[in-house]
Amino acid sequence: MMKLIGNGLEHGSYMYFYTPSGTAKRLYYYPLCAGEFYCNDEYEVNREQYNSFLIICVLDGEIKHESLTVQSGEALLVDCYKPHRYFTDTSAHTLWLHFDGSNSRELFEEIISEKGKKIKCPDFVSRNIFAVINADSEAQQSEAVFKMLMRMLDTQSSANEATLSLTEVAKEYIKQNYQNNLSVSQIARTVNLSPSYFSRIFKDNTALSPYDYLLSVRLDKSKELLINSNLPVSEIAYQCGFNSTSNFICFFKKETGISPLQFRKIDF
Repeated sequence: MMKLIGNGLEHGSYMYFYTPSGTAKRLYYYPLCAGEFYCNDEYEVNREQYNSFLIICVLDGEIKHESLTVQSGEALLVDCYKPHRYFTDTSAHTLWLHFDGSNSRELFEEIISEKGKKIKCPDFVSRNIFAVINADSEAQQSEAVFKMLMRMLDTQSSANEATLSLTEVAKEYIKQNYQNNLSVSQIARTVNLSPSYFSRIFKDNTALSPYDYLLSVRLDKSKELLINSNLPVSEIAYQCGFNSTSNFICFFKKETGISPLQFRKIDF
């Protein structure tokens, strides 16, 4: 542990550096450095790059980045492969982690695309950063980073609670009526929303359009019938709501890479 003071940092600030193994670089999420900072109004970071992805959990005070003000109880995500600047003009108590590895960029960008660079999720962020700092192995560090990123993707703001509830109602309606000729308008009526608004909130909460979700339910049901029944493919297509056997076979092969009959022969 390296204790720090000066350059906008107060007593109690510290950081760790990590050197990942070849295995970690190939397979894991791995930390490059992590720490806890007590910052005064002179604290500023202005870099061209520091090849990593950064998560800053603000425990008290506030950190500013671009047009964002990240306050206590929020986390900031920064792509440090690009020029970046963050600072506080008041004070801040932060817990932070620079990491990389595995599919970090893809997952990091997905989080920003879905949730933005500022996320209201302090507790599990701080817990997992401490888990990285206190881990006994690179595998444990990787697990803590992965859990944190996945929780970020899964976290919904309280503002979305109502739309989440409506989405769950719509999903249940689709599961109960997948075999019918459902339209988006028909599904939207079950939650008293316009088709366009319903489609938007449904995709926001599931990452799928209502129609793509319907197809996924039909595909899952067809797999179940292929394994657990002797019904001909044409009957399974009909029972699962496909308008023709050929369309069902084409869709099944597109999604799985094999035909329904080939799938039926797999020993599970």
